[in-house]
Amino acid sequence: MTVHFDRAWSQGCGLARETAEQGFDVVLVRDMLGRLSLVVDAPDATQLPSDLADRLRGAAGAFAGAVHTADDLFDVDLVLKSPDRVALWQNPDGPGRLWTLERGVVGADWTRPDRLDEAVERRVTLYGFKGGVGRSTATAMLAQHLAATGRCVLVVDLDLESPGVGALLRETEQLPLYGIVDHLVEAAVGNADSLDLVTRVQVPHVRGNGEVWLAPASGKPRPEYDYLAKLNRVYTDLPGQRFGDRLRAAINACENQVERLSRKPDVVLLDSRAGIHDIAAVAITQLSGLSLLFAVDNPQTWAGYRSLFAQWLRSGTAPDIRKRLQMVAALVPASDKNYLSNFIDHAQECFADTLYDDVGGGDTGAFNFAPDDQDGPHWPLPILFHGDLVGLNPVARPNWYAEPLIFAAYEKFLELAAQLVVGEEL
Repeated sequence: MTVHFDRAWSQGCGLARETAEQGFDVVLVRDMLGRLSLVVDAPDATQLPSDLADRLRGAAGAFAGAVHTADDLFDVDLVLKSPDRVALWQNPDGPGRLWTLERGVVGADWTRPDRLDEAVERRVTLYGFKGGVGRSTATAMLAQHLAATGRCVLVVDLDLESPGVGALLRETEQLPLYGIVDHLVEAAVGNADSLDLVTRVQVPHVRGNGEVWLAPASGKPRPEYDYLAKLNRVYTDLPGQRFGDRLRAAINACENQVERLSRKPDVVLLDSRAGIHDIAAVAITQLSGLSLLFAVDNPQTWAGYRSLFAQWLRSGTAPDIRKRLQMVAALVPASDKNYLSNFIDHAQECFADTLYDDVGGGDTGAFNFAPDDQDGPHWPLPILFHGDLVGLNPVARPNWYAEPLIFAAYEKFLELAAQLVVGEEL
């Protein structure tokens, strides 16, 4: 019988658990092709069952890799002490522990939550599992709303494959010479210090000294500017430096440039790539203190978020991430009076099955919220659907965000999001 990818993993985990139960520390490693290897903290192979390699081939089939002991590897600590290990089992009565370790091209950053510091706390990621939900428009609206209250706001376009928010805030000819993609490429060879990365956006009706700054994905178009050639090179991990570290450095450079030109940003809005993507993973888990998760109420969306939340649950990182999340109900139809209530039910069910704690009798400290609890991250910030935003040309309508009907569609979202971002009612 052919052993396919999912069964290879489950059976490989079972074999690794059996090995750990014999008193060994074991790491089950899955490489970029899905092949499984067992790394066992034993002095040499004579300490292990003689048929272990054969049993791995039987369990994983074509996805079977090798069995390694401590003396097989040049630096065994790169595996046995890797920060990316996920604990799976530990013998409560003695030696024997099991971890898993993923070596994939995409997805590792979803389970690498970083500590919250002052820089991270002022950043907000706007993310949608599916595209086409108005995330970039909401980013532009929120930036202008916060600036109107006197804040200095930096918007960073991280949707490198499909830049959008930059065009909503600034005409192409007014962009800076360079963008985020340039910093990622130039910094890789130590050449990023002199890049012009940000531009100030003109915002009417600003109270006090409110400002909006833009760090676009791409720089100003010009004959020698080759965006695609740079995009092909940005996701590479460099020696001693992960992609997440490089993206953080690019955002830091933009923040520092705004501070030099004006003042330190009060709020940084990260308009993230949609889907299961490295940029979204880094933005949510490592770069921001709050993530606004955009969704429409359909089965595909909830299946996607359920899969993402379940990954955090399995990896043990859920407690670090779930408090930073807030759902956004996008494209809410005014004609469907039951839409929001159905959205809330489905969102709460998704959280309850994954990120919310199971509530026992008298467990008052559990992270769990009832469907009607407006303090829960499942309770959405609503954005009404507005047909005038379909195919919006910001050049032809430069003051689109101030049009009364469009503002009305975003009014509740802006009010609630601003309270979450700045911690006070505006």
